[in-house]
Amino acid sequence: MAMVWPRPRYVVGGGPGEIALVALSPVKLPDPMPVSRRRHGMPDEGEGATAIALVARDRADDPAWFTEQVVAPFADLIASDLGPSAAAGALAADHAYVIEGQVRDPDDLGHVQAAWALAKCVCEEGATVVIDVYAARAHLGADVAALAPDRAFDVMHEVTLFFDEIGGGKLAAWSLGLRKFGRPDLVVLDVAPDSATEAALVLRDVATALADGDRIEPGDAIEAPSGRKLVAEAFDPARAPIVAVEGAAIVLLAESGTATSLPVA
Repeated sequence: MAMVWPRPRYVVGGGPGEIALVALSPVKLPDPMPVSRRRHGMPDEGEGATAIALVARDRADDPAWFTEQVVAPFADLIASDLGPSAAAGALAADHAYVIEGQVRDPDDLGHVQAAWALAKCVCEEGATVVIDVYAARAHLGADVAALAPDRAFDVMHEVTLFFDEIGGGKLAAWSLGLRKFGRPDLVVLDVAPDSATEAALVLRDVATALADGDRIEPGDAIEAPSGRKLVAEAFDPARAPIVAVEGAAIVLLAESGTATSLPVA
């Protein structure tokens, strides 16, 4: 049986951990789903498993609504991540399985683990694409079905890093997916192209610390791999409208005063 994914650096006071996956299938799947701890990695303790619900949506019930509300919003994402063939198959899917749940200030990641266990089961039964809504990433059903049930937690499976131009030859970088852990997403601005790797490492390392249960607040500071100090501030979307985060986020800026150190991985 799968042991629950822990948060070894857990600090109380975070937000709700939320996850939402949408699995698309050309065929109707069994009800109830034959999910198991041993085969699919459903955690055997904690409230994660009970926090996750599955709701089936069928195209036949309301074809226009199904296309407009369930499939079409993810068509570009699927095409970008998986290619036009996968996107075409998703648009033609007749069934969707929405897997979602929320845990208040979770002290482990059982809810994330349970959602993927259920997604693995759904994909073994015939789903062909899974959209990780909060991480804005699409997965082939075959890849989700192949997930090892006893695998260790991998932050980069749960969080996506994005880069885009903001003018002046600079980039913005940000994360999506930290909502799963009840933590704000992260932003780095004014990234020179030759510093993109360092920005990605900063985002990865801070995301790892937050997934492990640490917290980051305005005024906290971290040290980048180069030794440069960065300080956390609340992110104002008006500073960089290209940054597509939802809700509160933290921007990491060049240090300009005294701050509390936040250890990263």
